[in-house]
Amino acid sequence: MTERECQIIRDLLPIYSDGEAGGATGEFVEKHLEKCADCRELLEIYQEPIIPASVDTEKTPSIKPGFTGRFRRVAALSVAILLFAATAIAWTSYNAGKNLALRDPSFQQAEQMDLFTEVNKSKKLGPYVVTVNRVLLDTARTTVFYQVDPGMAGEDFLEVSMTDDKGVNYQPRSGRGLHSKNFVYDLEPVNLDAEEIILTFNTDSMPVEVSFTIPVDPTLVAQNTRELYPNLTAQTGPVELSIDRAVLGLSESIFFFRARWTLEPEIAGVGVETAPPMYTEMGPNGPNSAETRISRPLPAPGIKGANTGLPGPWARMVDITNGKKVKLRETRTSTDTITGGIDGAFHFNAVDPSARELELTSPILYLYRFPEQEQVLEMEIPREGEKTVNKIFKWGPLSYTLEKVALEDDKLAFYLKYSGAGDKPSDYYRPDFRLRAGKFWKKGPVLKHLEGSQVKVTFHSMPDTEKTALKLRSVGEKLERVKFKIPVSGN
Repeated sequence: MTERECQIIRDLLPIYSDGEAGGATGEFVEKHLEKCADCRELLEIYQEPIIPASVDTEKTPSIKPGFTGRFRRVAALSVAILLFAATAIAWTSYNAGKNLALRDPSFQQAEQMDLFTEVNKSKKLGPYVVTVNRVLLDTARTTVFYQVDPGMAGEDFLEVSMTDDKGVNYQPRSGRGLHSKNFVYDLEPVNLDAEEIILTFNTDSMPVEVSFTIPVDPTLVAQNTRELYPNLTAQTGPVELSIDRAVLGLSESIFFFRARWTLEPEIAGVGVETAPPMYTEMGPNGPNSAETRISRPLPAPGIKGANTGLPGPWARMVDITNGKKVKLRETRTSTDTITGGIDGAFHFNAVDPSARELELTSPILYLYRFPEQEQVLEMEIPREGEKTVNKIFKWGPLSYTLEKVALEDDKLAFYLKYSGAGDKPSDYYRPDFRLRAGKFWKKGPVLKHLEGSQVKVTFHSMPDTEKTALKLRSVGEKLERVKFKIPVSGN
């Protein structure tokens, strides 16, 4: 292992982290990571979240603009920044922001067409100097490149908000950064009538803020992007899946979808990908609950096949014209409180401007149904080791036999054996177990299929009480994927 090899690996980490380093390239990166602690640490930094990857609430909260957590992923560029003076900061930051854009494939089209709005302004915020390098006003998203010097220390982080000269506030989406210093931050797309945007930075640790007023012209990028209304519908089981609209931006392509089904009493909801079922509880005065989620198909280093392009449960896109795949960045879903269904959007990398036909394959969907009777196991939480249990949960033709409960690294793991699935594959059914914590039921455990017909269900947060209960709320059956052929007209 040489320094030159490390340099090559560091150049490949962005591709590897995005799951696009397949074949020999992926194997080369993984072998190097096995023996190089420095590169493993860099990969961990790339995957360190700053904005939360998911929101999953029983009651939809109001969203505060700006950072609400740590970024989900980071860009791949090490930039040494020396602080000599304000002009030196702006110049160095300009190069940092430009290089970050050049290194990210999703910004290559905009870079080639010279559609970035250059800013390169710095302001003091307490002990930090905040520099806004450049902004991309895409029709799919607004992306801000900025730098903080010195890097943010400990748990400190900046909150960012954006408004325009018409008073419109734009919500954050996601972002990535390197060593808490250089950041790429995504927000909602700016309205076409905006003439200025105002970016405001602040931190909870100081009662001060700085703002940047930036003249903009969103129409420049809008002229080079495409908006489609396919209005395509397909049926998979009792679920109707529709693709209503698509925005093919220069840095990202978004496909908006709807999932609807008959609201029968035995249906517990629909799960998108491998997430728990989504549903809206209706009360006498309207909906009692709503959910919003974000999922990203991030690679899992060390897991075989994680970066080899093998199909997963996520949506897939193929540019038929050019014969290449388009990478999925994230899936956003929310419950529709009017119909009880799901509204969502698939966020892909930018589609090639020459594309004239696309093929979108839906993610795996699971239709969840309640068991005939509620089944709950009251139990004491083991404080160490494991505890043997013998409890059978029944659902339709299936039986889940709970054999043991174990405390593993402050996580509560349940080991079950299932029967009655016949010749169905192991992922055909997905049980939705809930864990009682006080007056509430925790959901969203990690489900892992072990050898044979064994399943491990792990809850990553422990109840504060000595006693708890495990409930089989519902079981999902996998539905067939559907494909949509989407014609793309030119500008």
